[in-house]
This record gives sequence, C-alpha cells and structure tokens, in this order.
Amino acid sequence: MRILKKILIAFAILFIVAIAINFGLAWYVKKKLPSILKAETNFPYNVNYKDLDVNLWGGSFSIKDAALAPKENMEAATKNGVFVKVNTIAVNGVNLWQLYRYSRILADEVVIEKPDVIMYHTKKKYTIEDDVQRPFHQVIRTGKLKITGGSFRMLDSLHNPQLRASNIAFTLTNIRVDSIIVKENIPIRYRDYSFSCDSLYYNAGLFYNIEAGSLKATDTSLVAGKFRLVPKQTRKQFSGMVAKEVDQFNIKADSISVNNADWGFVHDTLYVHTPRMVLNKVYANIYRSKEPKDDPVRKKLYSEMLRNLGFDLKADKILFKNATIEYEEQLNFSKPAAKVSFSKFYATVNNVYSPVGKGKLPDTTIDVQCLFMKSAPLKVSWSFNTLDASDSFTIIGHLQNIRSEEVNPVSKPLMNATTSGILKDVRFTFNGNRDRASGTFAVEYDDLKVDIYKKDGKKKNKLISAVGNLLVKNDSDDRLKKTDVKIDRKKDKSVFNFLWRFVQQGLKQTVLPKIVGGD
Repeated sequence: MRILKKILIAFAILFIVAIAINFGLAWYVKKKLPSILKAETNFPYNVNYKDLDVNLWGGSFSIKDAALAPKENMEAATKNGVFVKVNTIAVNGVNLWQLYRYSRILADEVVIEKPDVIMYHTKKKYTIEDDVQRPFHQVIRTGKLKITGGSFRMLDSLHNPQLRASNIAFTLTNIRVDSIIVKENIPIRYRDYSFSCDSLYYNAGLFYNIEAGSLKATDTSLVAGKFRLVPKQTRKQFSGMVAKEVDQFNIKADSISVNNADWGFVHDTLYVHTPRMVLNKVYANIYRSKEPKDDPVRKKLYSEMLRNLGFDLKADKILFKNATIEYEEQLNFSKPAAKVSFSKFYATVNNVYSPVGKGKLPDTTIDVQCLFMKSAPLKVSWSFNTLDASDSFTIIGHLQNIRSEEVNPVSKPLMNATTSGILKDVRFTFNGNRDRASGTFAVEYDDLKVDIYKKDGKKKNKLISAVGNLLVKNDSDDRLKKTDVKIDRKKDKSVFNFLWRFVQQGLKQTVLPKIVGGD
C-alpha cells in the first residue's frame, strides 16, 4: 500500500508540475508573441487582437478578432496602405524551441478565418515580396497556409474599388523561403496551392471592367465562370473618346478553363504551357465606329504577333464551344450599324506557340464550323507558321445555301445596296502574306438581283438599280463559276479586311460581266 501511495503521490506531483509548466509556458507564449512582432523592426505592421488562446498540449495557439495596420499610418487621417481584420488566426504544430531560442514562430500550419483585407492607394507600388512575403517570413514560417471565407478590396486614390473579390479560399502547402529563393521572380517555393473566390471585379482601365462570377485555380488548372469584359461607355461615348478608329469589345463566357497547366520562370523568362484550353459559350461583340480618323499604323498578322511575344507560350489546343461572334461597323450614327454574325461557332486551334525556347515550330491551324448570319453553314480552315518571316498563310472556306437577303444588314448600311436570290455554294482558297494574296473563288447562285439606294439610304435609285440588274448575271446555270483572284493588302487594315476584299473581288469577277468585273 505504501508503494502504491508513493506512486500516486509521484503522479500527482508530476501532474501538478505539468499543469504549472503548461500555465507557465502559456503565460510565456502570451507575453512572447506580442514582443516578437514589436521587436521585429522589419515588420511594417501593428497587430492588435482581442484574445490569445494557447494550447501547449496540442502545440497550437489561436488569435481572435485580430487587426493589422501599417505602423507609420496609424495616426494618419487618410488611410494609406494595407489594413486587415481577421476573425481567427490558428497556428498549429508550433516549435517551442524556435520560439524560445530564436524568437521565431515555426509551425506546421497557419489557418486564417474570414480575413477582410483592404489595400488603400499608396504612392509606393505594392509588391508581393515587400508587402507580404518579406515581413512575414522573418516572423513566422509554416509548411501550410490556409485561408477561408476571405474578402479583398484594392482601392484607388478616390477610394473606388480597383480590385475586389469575395468568399476567398486559399491553401498553400510545403512552403519554403530562404535567402536564395527570396531573390527569384517567385520569392517562395511550394508543392501546390488551391484558390477560389466569387464576385471577382477588376477595373481594367479607362474603357473596361473585368468580372467573373467565380474563379478557381490550382498550380495546374484555372477555371473562370461567368467571365465578362464589360465596356464602361456607350458606343457613342466611346467613339467620342478615341482619337483614331479602335474596336470596342463586349465579351462574355460561361466558362474558361485551362487544364494541366505548367508555368514559372527559367532564369528571367516566363513560360506558360498547357495542353488544352476550353472556352464555353463565348459571346463576343466587336464594334467599330468609322467616325474617328483611320489609324494608319501597319497591322500585324497573327504569326508576327506570336513571333514577337517575349515569353515562352505553348498552348497545344484551344477549343471554342458553341460561341457567338458578331462584328458591327457603323459609318455614322444617323444609320444603323452593319452587322456580321457567326453563331453555333465551334473551333479547334492547334499549336499556339511563341518561338521563345524552341527550334522548329509546327503550323498553327484553326478549324471552324459555324452558321453565317444564323442560317448558312460555314467551314473555314486556316493555317500559318509563326517562324515564317513573310507571314504567309492559307484560308480555305466553304459557305452553303445563303439567301442573299441575309447579307443586306451589311450591304445596305455600308454600300447602300441590297440583293435577293440564293448563293447555293461559295468556295475559296485564299493564299496570303503580309503584302498580297492570290487564290481561287467559286460560286453557284440563282435569281440574283440588286437594288441600289440613294445616298440617304432610304429611297431606291430605280435607274441605277435597273442598270445594275441588266449587268448582273442572274444565275450561274447550276454550276460553280470559278475565277482566279489577286489583291494587294492594305497594311493598315486587319487580316479580316484582307479576306473580305478577296471575297468581294471574287464575287465581282464571277457575278458581273467581264467588261465590268475584269474576269
């Protein structure tokens, strides 16, 4: 009995000592943590909190209702810098020896719940290294960082939102920072990460806002839902603000996804690689007013644009699924805009590469199937090679069964002309480069007639219309009429203007008599 009593007394003493040590260490940690942050001169923030709960048995502590603000701006009347409010910061797997010996928090995991971050405008440019990574890695190092239920706002000098996101969740694992890594383009190393948010908003400058209903990203994938590129101005306002002709874009997408992506830096060169990118249900409206002055600058073809990219891009395949693309052009605001539409648009784009870090490149190919003007099946195949300095390319097209009336929304505003009849079959092969193009054009049509309107676009010019119909060959006698076409490129115009002029010349040579069409 005496031995059992001694054992019980010993356990009781050990238990009391353990409790005393626990309370003593807990008291020490509670005193030590604030002193670490205050003593760290490189840490540019003041930290306040309502409660600090230490659990040494579990090797963790948690901070409740924390607030973080720049040291130099606490007394400033105007807010400037980064301000944060956090419901809970939980630090798990704390290394007490590191805390005692080196005044550094080394932990397995940091969990931040419901942070509300506001970045006010500052004259000093924000950087990840100076404002986020460097201050914190001096004080706390962890293998895993987790953020849940966060919100973020970046404000401009007038306190209007520049960037905003809600319901942020973020996890970063196997984090490593050292004196060598901190000097690199990505100042931390990690195994993987995951990020998600909703209600994303970005002020993209004078003319556009970018919005997304949701955004999810990992180290190998990206998915944006309900993506929007939204114009800030009406068409008339936009036209009055630009000195030269510029397209106005209005773009929506149900989803944009990038799979199995790999990106990073090799020395100072960025690389972005993905085997597959999918754009689902894109709606793109491109509008151009002809009231501003022409822009005489030479327009680059797509091969030259890719060739001049300053980073390593490698997208093996890009898919457009069930898209709608519209192009509108307006001579002046007294007339409606001419509109060309491509609906049920499916496209496969292969081998979108820049030459950086590569030798030979395969041809970039674009294969499209869609409905032209919502009714006529259209197939287009387009190919070019980025390394070809002459920027040569080939476009092969096949359009079927279009009523010419479907083209009137284009021909009437731009050319004061309408047509009737059926274009049964249109085929073309367009071989171009940065200077000129040649190829073949063939068309089969029935009962083609033309009406010419007066300058106001409202009344028909009966005399000119009658003469035009005398000149037009009304049908092609149930066969494809073929012609060879050559045109020079207007270098201040886009590749699509180049193609349109090729088709226009082909129609002119096949439909009009030789004396007029030059066939």
